Amino acid sequence: MTHAQYHLQDSTVGFSFEINYWFNMHHFLWMESFINVEKDSSLVGQKISGGSKKNLDQALEYYKKNLIAQNLRSSDYMTEFKHWITTQNLELDSIPAKFQEHIEVLQNVSSIYEASFWSKHKTACKKVIDDNIELIRQTEERFAYGIQKLTRQPWQPEKIKVDITYYGTATTWNFHHRPYTTIFPTHVVMTASGENDVEGNWVELLYHESAHHLIIGSSYFVGGTIKDVCEVLNIEPPRSFWHAYLFYLTGELARQIFIEESLPYETTYMQRTGVYGRYYSLLDTHLKAYMNRNITLEDATKKILTELNQ
Repeated sequence: MTHAQYHLQDSTVGFSFEINYWFNMHHFLWMESFINVEKDSSLVGQKISGGSKKNLDQALEYYKKNLIAQNLRSSDYMTEFKHWITTQNLELDSIPAKFQEHIEVLQNVSSIYEASFWSKHKTACKKVIDDNIELIRQTEERFAYGIQKLTRQPWQPEKIKVDITYYGTATTWNFHHRPYTTIFPTHVVMTASGENDVEGNWVELLYHESAHHLIIGSSYFVGGTIKDVCEVLNIEPPRSFWHAYLFYLTGELARQIFIEESLPYETTYMQRTGVYGRYYSLLDTHLKAYMNRNITLEDATKKILTELNQ
């Protein structure tokens, strides 16, 4: 093994940031294979010849045949692999049988990835941490306190693990580089590419992902309130409605805190991208009233759902 396999790390009160060589290579191979198949194009900008090209092609064929149908965000195999590979450092010891063939593919292409891609990927991942870590340190405790108050759920007591990768997740309908999360414990994957043009946006998305364990479907205070109100009104909740609440509450709370830090953050990710756009004006009226303690979450939700169903 070489120096490349070391984890690069930084941390704050509430977060542990890591840049894992093997995990970055895994994301790169998955994304390259996916783009090859879906768009008949490539992420590989330089020519790779001879035996190196053959090894890379073999790795990509393995991903095309076995892995690109499994989403990085939601596949059971990918989730289990993510949890295991991001704990590996210099040596890949005691490889589980289910990952043996996969790891051999990564090891066979490792020298190519290190020579041709890793330096660029590692530098970009480190830069996105360096660019945002002071804002995180200045705001993380206020955000955790505020979102706990709004969701009536406790923030995770241990540091939240955040792995940074150069490439992110994609699906057949969405080629954006997006963060994703698994919970209990919360493990966030953030990307170095995409969504970084607006100062503060990367941190807002980090806070959004980190709060996923506070709002879950029809459970806990927020999801349970939505479910309860829908039962009383005898209506079905809109699909993933809880996620619209999560986007609004985390985004608006982050925006308010950033402005307190003299960061001119006038619009949230939800506003800029139009995610759950059909709900935004209602949420901005009634959930904002809830955030300002002018109305209960139950009453806010009744107003939102009643107006949506008129």
